[in-house]
Order: sequence, then structure tokens, then C-alpha cells
Amino acid sequence: MDLKAEHIHHHYGDTEVLRDITLDIPSGRIVCIVGPSGCGKSTLLRLLGGLEKPSKGTVMQVGAPPEACLNPLTYIFQDFALLPWRSVRGNVSLVLEDHGLAAAERSRIIDDVLARTKLSEFGDALPKQLSGGMKQRVAIARALAVNPAVMLMDEPLSALDSQTRELLMDDLISLWTRQPFTAVYVTHNLAEAVRLGHKIVVLSRRPGQIREVVELDTPLAERSYGDAALEAQQQHLWGLMRDEAAAADAELLHV
Repeated sequence: MDLKAEHIHHHYGDTEVLRDITLDIPSGRIVCIVGPSGCGKSTLLRLLGGLEKPSKGTVMQVGAPPEACLNPLTYIFQDFALLPWRSVRGNVSLVLEDHGLAAAERSRIIDDVLARTKLSEFGDALPKQLSGGMKQRVAIARALAVNPAVMLMDEPLSALDSQTRELLMDDLISLWTRQPFTAVYVTHNLAEAVRLGHKIVVLSRRPGQIREVVELDTPLAERSYGDAALEAQQQHLWGLMRDEAAAADAELLHV
């Protein structure tokens, strides 16, 4: 299933947040959205996910979701959103409990996603017993459990230290390589964008408009930290954003 936005405009009261956004999220690809602070990245993600309705324009789901899809669109947030009184298995099970699945089928799905996210040994652990990186793995496992058509990821690694972020990027690349998924990935971190994105959408400062769409052809599994070509792409992205990022920060200071 593809996700398409056509001529999206959005306002909060008198504040124009997004202007004329047209965007394709093709099946089996990770589309990263970057831009200055306050440019509407997270707002665009909410519009794509149906949490808000655009002031103008349309968001469309095109084609059939994958087989056994229980939820076409699912979110992964930066704050993990785990229930502290539930174990790892219990947190993953939560998204399966309203779908009429037999207990054996729920258990099979949970075992599968815990294995895919390297959490099999931690099924009975509570969130307080886990590191930040492990908690985000649980959130990713929970999202994968419903076999979504599109994962909507709102700065999922921003709360983690740099070493853990690198490990989680490796994990996401490994997951995608074994079983490609579709994702819209909002980030302020350009290194993440060039490591993970097949397509990178650069928004201008508010009102957010698409300045450029950068396509990266290097296979995800061949991208690594310190790669010269990726660093060149990162510098190109920063060149697009530098002046507007400074202006956006100055505007936010006066809000």
C-alpha cells in the first residue's frame, strides 16, 4: 500500500503551518522528513496518519495493505509509550488484544517480533528494567506485531545517546533488509536521514513547503557511519537548511 498526500495545507488558527505539500510514500521504502525547528514535520506526520485532518488537500491510501495486516497505519514515538506495569510481552500483546486472535496466534506473533528485534530473552522484563534502546526496540516490536502497511516514526531515536542511536539504526536497517517495510521517518538528525532514508524530503521553515526531495540509491545494508558519500549528502542537506534553520530558531525565541 502506498500513501499519498496531495496539495496539503494546514493552519492552527491564524498560523499557517504547512503549504501545498504533495508527497508520495511508496511501498517498501523509508521516506525521511527533515527541516528546521517548527517547520511542521510532526504535523505532517499526524496528517498522514489521520490523527488530524488537513485544512485543505487530501491524504490517500492507495492499494491493498499487506496480507494479515491488522492496522494499516501505526506510530512509533520518541518517548516509547510503554505501559510500566506490563512486561515486554504484555506491551506487545496490547496491540493484538482487540483483533479476535486466538491466544496461540497472539503468542506466535509476539515470539516472532521479539525474535526479529532481539528481545526474545527479555519477554518477562518490565520497562523499568530496560535501557532506553531496549525500550525503543519494544516499541518497534509492538508496531511490527500488527504488520502495518506504513509505520509513522516521530523522531524515534532522538531521546537516545549517540552509541545507542547507532545500534538502533543498524537494527532498523537489518529489519528492513530481512523484510522490507514502509515508513515515514521524521527526524532533525541529518545523519539518521542519510543512513535510513530511500527518499529525504526537505521542508522549508514555517509554513513548511517542500524545498527538495533527495533520492538515495545506495542499498541500506551498504551504508555505514563515516561513509564519505553519505557525509556529502548530509552536507548537501545542511546546505539547504542552514540559513532557514537559523532564521527558524530566531523566530521561535520570539514566540
